[in-house]
Amino acid sequence: MDEKFVFLDIKIGSNSIGRIVIELLWEKAPKTCKNFQVLCSEGIKIKNQVFTYQDNCFHRIIKTFMIQAGDIVYGKDGQNCTKSAEIGKGGCSIYAKEDELVSTESPDGIRCYGNFADENLGELPEPFMVAMANMGTENSNSSQFFITTQSAPHLNEKHSIFGKVLHGKSVVRTVERSEVDSDGFPKEPVFIEKCGQWQISMGIPVFNASNDPIGGDVYEEFPEDDLNFDQESAEKAFEASATMKNSGSLLFKQKNFQGALFKYKKALRYVNEFIPEPDVSQEYNLKFTDLKAKLYLNISLVYLQLQQFEDSLTYTTFLLEMPESSRFDKAKAHYRSGNCHFAKKRFDKALAAYKSCKELNSEDEVVDKKIADTQARLDQAKENTKKSLAKFFG
Repeated sequence: MDEKFVFLDIKIGSNSIGRIVIELLWEKAPKTCKNFQVLCSEGIKIKNQVFTYQDNCFHRIIKTFMIQAGDIVYGKDGQNCTKSAEIGKGGCSIYAKEDELVSTESPDGIRCYGNFADENLGELPEPFMVAMANMGTENSNSSQFFITTQSAPHLNEKHSIFGKVLHGKSVVRTVERSEVDSDGFPKEPVFIEKCGQWQISMGIPVFNASNDPIGGDVYEEFPEDDLNFDQESAEKAFEASATMKNSGSLLFKQKNFQGALFKYKKALRYVNEFIPEPDVSQEYNLKFTDLKAKLYLNISLVYLQLQQFEDSLTYTTFLLEMPESSRFDKAKAHYRSGNCHFAKKRFDKALAAYKSCKELNSEDEVVDKKIADTQARLDQAKENTKKSLAKFFG
């Protein structure tokens, strides 16, 4: 198997997030790459202790900076990982010796074994670079590492850079956006469920996004990470956003509702990021606004198919709150709101929504039947209540 690539499968709590694939820079940092590759694969066994990245947790997450893991001494409890005074003070490289582990830890609780020399002390000008964390001194690398989520010029020439994220950037962003405390420790365990060497036949599973390229969607999950189009061009940004939306619609036709939802939400992120102000481009402001309305409606429809009715209502509300939305789009939103309320047996609200739909689209015969069916349900409920009261007072 190719030693050039390794993978980390990430979970947050009980939820699988997806796979991060890292390309190792063997020519620039051979000793560091060997350490990382072995700890990702079989790990090492010293006396009765096994050291590996599997079940290791991310103990420090700082948004717009980096995510850090690799304390395989104190932070190896996986889903049961909890904050402690020690976590972040440990590490063990594959170069550690048995006598190091039996020696007494330092007075400040630091237990980093097998520290090895720095390599490739370069610059960190962009996100998704992988480097060793150290003890703040030269040649103090063990197993802790970090992945940048933005440029980090203040760390230039201070850390051994040994890899870059090749796939799974959305997984890194999901970890970065985890809820943390004031120290950057995740409130819910974020950990490496599985890791090892990677080859392309193994795939790149992602569970909170769809990486299906159907319809030509080759774009990253988050706009700031994409290099596939000119982000200064409203035209190109719109084309990319529309491609994502169309990709979602193709998945919807295949009844892959969850995949469609991921695509529509990704497209919405791009729309919100790139929609120009009217005074910058009236044409593309209108185009993006129309696309945004379609996405709200599509997302509400997918949630309806998934029987997540309250989420569907959230997006129909978003559409109805858009002053620019058309009568036809508003009619659709009211209709889907009615379907959600009907499914939840809130027949009075369903009836009101269907009637609002009818007011906006008087030729819609389908909603006539919905109104009649809902009114019948309400009438039956009133009749049942009347009979119950008659029995009670009879």
